[in-house]
Amino acid sequence: MIQDIIKENEAVTPVSREMEGLREYFPQCFNNEGRFDIEKFREAIEPQVDVTREGRSYDFLGKSYARMLSSLDTTTVIRPDVEHNSKPENANSENIYISGDNLDALHHLVKSYAGQVKCIYIDPPYNTGSDGFVYNDKFKFTAEDLEKKLSISPDEAEKIIAMTSGHRASHAAWLTFMMPRLQLARELLSKDGVIFISIDDNEQAYLKQLCDNVFGEDDFVGTIIWNNATDNNPTNLTIEHEYILCYTKNKELLEPIWKSSISAIKDLLIDKGKELNGKYKGEQLQSAWKQWYKENKSQLGELDRYKYIDEGGVYTGSQSVHNPGKEGYRYDIIHPVTKKPCKQPLMGYRFPEASMKKMIDEGRIIFGDDETKLVEIKLYASEYQDKFSSVYELDSRAGANELKALFPEAKQIFKNPKPIEVIEHILSYMNIGDMYVMDFYGGSSTTADAIMQLNQKQRRKIRYIIIQIQEKIAEDKEAYKLGYRTIDQIGMERIKRAAKKIKEESPMFAGDLGFKHYTLEEVPENTLDKLETFDPNVFLTTDDTLNLFGRETVLTTWLMQDGYGLNAKTKDVKLNNYHATLCGNHLYMTDGGFTEDDMVALIDLYQKDPSFCPDCIVLFGYSFSHNAKDMLEKNKPTVDLVKDIKLIIDVRY
Repeated sequence: MIQDIIKENEAVTPVSREMEGLREYFPQCFNNEGRFDIEKFREAIEPQVDVTREGRSYDFLGKSYARMLSSLDTTTVIRPDVEHNSKPENANSENIYISGDNLDALHHLVKSYAGQVKCIYIDPPYNTGSDGFVYNDKFKFTAEDLEKKLSISPDEAEKIIAMTSGHRASHAAWLTFMMPRLQLARELLSKDGVIFISIDDNEQAYLKQLCDNVFGEDDFVGTIIWNNATDNNPTNLTIEHEYILCYTKNKELLEPIWKSSISAIKDLLIDKGKELNGKYKGEQLQSAWKQWYKENKSQLGELDRYKYIDEGGVYTGSQSVHNPGKEGYRYDIIHPVTKKPCKQPLMGYRFPEASMKKMIDEGRIIFGDDETKLVEIKLYASEYQDKFSSVYELDSRAGANELKALFPEAKQIFKNPKPIEVIEHILSYMNIGDMYVMDFYGGSSTTADAIMQLNQKQRRKIRYIIIQIQEKIAEDKEAYKLGYRTIDQIGMERIKRAAKKIKEESPMFAGDLGFKHYTLEEVPENTLDKLETFDPNVFLTTDDTLNLFGRETVLTTWLMQDGYGLNAKTKDVKLNNYHATLCGNHLYMTDGGFTEDDMVALIDLYQKDPSFCPDCIVLFGYSFSHNAKDMLEKNKPTVDLVKDIKLIIDVRY
């Protein structure tokens, strides 16, 4: 398990991840020694691909190091919060909260969730000099190590060591920190997935170049200018905005237009229309709406055109009957009062005459006072879809007020939380389906709160994955005095309080308000020492190495590694006196004490149960003696013959 990863990491280079991709799709370009032949690759693609040799290079101190980090597998294990996860509100939840370094978490997640995340929103450190960002990673490479691994000069190696040891907060340090995380994030995105990244002027230009490099210039969707503050201390320019950069995994697969059916004003118009329809009819209905509309028009924003009402609700007229740009259909529409043909649009109608007749019969066409006015289509408020504008206005202080409402005992339990409406606004345009939304800078859990509220308001079923490092809270902070020791504790408590509030306000809501919690843990040095001195010829029991990790931790880590994820459904399998765990095509055996009687029971199960057909048996190597492993290997042919499979015995250390 960990020992295997450590050995594999020793061979990692800055291009290991890229080479894996090339080997998968262009195996013919590798010779019998495993070396990549660039000329064969060029021959393979140039007849079909328009290859350009012009362009600009993109480089910064630490780029090769950052690329290597995206290929180095994590040596952390995943410890499930068994008590929390077994509670009724969490037991069946598909929401996930991970406490730990997001680089480690992303490395774990790509093994099970690659291509399953539709939308990522992150609010990374802005590297302003006052936000506390200092790059200090956990990797203990020496300058000599980096010289060999990265093929760089001693001077450059020394600079990278200094930069990654908590001594620098430069642009290069920030880019080195961000690059591997974005590379892994891209792997998690679905083919039409998108990522939104909040940033300010300090790193916006550098982030844009980095994202062009990671996602591709062609997959840049756009930049949202978030007008979010009033600057009371202006200098040359009054800075009252931030940015949200948006990239996609494949722009060709995006919907041509993002439209949202969600609007607070829209909901207000719909509700008011229903209320008045319940009280009035005919002219009284229109008179009542006219009075309300006159009093509230100034607050309706883009929806201030909705000045009519009928039994179908509040509506406006749309000139989309006109054919844009070229000659359309020509026919007469007779005015219902004057009985004369109505004035035709300059370029004719955009609909065939039969379609127009159908809309007239359904009462969807608005006529003017006489035939001199162009007809319009009746557009109800319930049909309104707003456009995703590149300019967005919302006071960022709303986030602090929302958090204060959930934590009334604190003046400021978390600094500068993002407002819920920002996340709701973005997600309102996303067709998430059965995929996930992810935030790997979880902070105060605004994203989780926003998703729960959106699910409640719109009866959606969006699932989330939140990641937050266990950043310590200073003892002089109010949060510490209230009993919180790490940022992730605040984030999880917010989710619980927000869920409780939603349940109290909407007791009939049956959506997912829970989450499963997992903690990433580094293996202690003394445990690694024990693993390194392990003798496979010495028989062990579950009281030995397994207890250094815990059975549930080993299983959870393996299930993620094998692609089953953190919501995997497992089954306990009893083999005489031995207990194994079945998931999909894998049978996991972690405990020691596997005997000949257990082996007989295993073979018997393969022979007698048609549904029992795992083709991979995974062993926790430290729990199995040489004899036990040999016994399993010798019985493989029997299983292969009975089930017509090729059984694999996978021993992990």
